[in-house]
Amino acid sequence: MKKYFGLALLLISVYLVSLVVTMPLSVVLNYLPIPKQVVLNQPRGSVWDGQLASINLPQLSLKQVHWQVKPSALLSGRLMAELSLGNDHELAGQGLVGLGLSGWFVKDWQLNAPASWLMQQLPLGLPVSVDGELQLQLTEASQGSPWCEQLQGQLRWLAPLINSPLGELQLANAKAELACKQGQPTIQLNHRDSQVELEWFASLTSSSWAAEGKIKAGAEMPSGLSNNLKYIGRVDPQGYYRFKEQGRLPR
Repeated sequence: MKKYFGLALLLISVYLVSLVVTMPLSVVLNYLPIPKQVVLNQPRGSVWDGQLASINLPQLSLKQVHWQVKPSALLSGRLMAELSLGNDHELAGQGLVGLGLSGWFVKDWQLNAPASWLMQQLPLGLPVSVDGELQLQLTEASQGSPWCEQLQGQLRWLAPLINSPLGELQLANAKAELACKQGQPTIQLNHRDSQVELEWFASLTSSSWAAEGKIKAGAEMPSGLSNNLKYIGRVDPQGYYRFKEQGRLPR
């Protein structure tokens, strides 16, 4: 009797899972606890292989979101999908995202966005405009305490251009390294070209952020900018102005 009961339970489970993954995505979304501030537009396909015209968040809109679940990952107790989003004029990216017993993870992920588009999403209230292409490449990242277990990647700024009332900076391509140290995400930049020399390091704790570094004017930095570096702090014997800041993360 127990043998038949177990077989019946297995068949029912397989049937229920098959029902969910083949059910139209628009129907499944009606039963999910989606926050009111999140709007999912024009769902098509299924949970297994679906797409959304856009996902509207309070301060960000993700367009042309498509995913395809990888069945082989289920055998190892993980849910994993190939995800792509965006277009050439805004945020665009693709890679693997997943959920395991230890939390979320991503692999082989790349995001691209015009620097000008990112500034529109994160207005700083400063008379500064930027141009160029931002590229985020994540070899791997996984959830940990307080933030990450693993983080390996690079953030590149190609053809960077910064325009301000004090002058224009047209820099060489910049590259920062991403890492996870004791559960804290970190980013480190060492950049030198004819206009600026900059070293910068930032990290996140569970409730705060901290950044420090040093900056030095290059031979071709506009005088309007180089003359104002003195407001950052006192210059050291090597000609660098050092800075250090920290703050609380918004809740």
